[in-house]
Amino acid sequence: MSLVLSPAWASLTPTIQFSAEPERAPLQANWEARQRVTEQLIELGVEPAMAAERVQQMTGSEIANLQNGIESLPAGAGIDTTNLLLIIIILILLL
Repeated sequence: MSLVLSPAWASLTPTIQFSAEPERAPLQANWEARQRVTEQLIELGVEPAMAAERVQQMTGSEIANLQNGIESLPAGAGIDTTNLLLIIIILILLL
């Protein structure tokens, strides 16, 4: 019975090569987008702790949507005036 051993070797990886890995790029972009959305929420009057908590619970697609147009989104709106009038008219007709 013979045992063949091969030598082991290791090398150092330069920091520049390690930091330029493509897998890290999406993570960095996601983190930066979350930071921008958090800052935008704080500018709109949300408390910093609450803004950070809300952003942490958001998905990547929600972050992307908010990042591009947070000012144009309706705040707390679930129904607009037209829909409210339509509902009132339907209720009156049914009664």
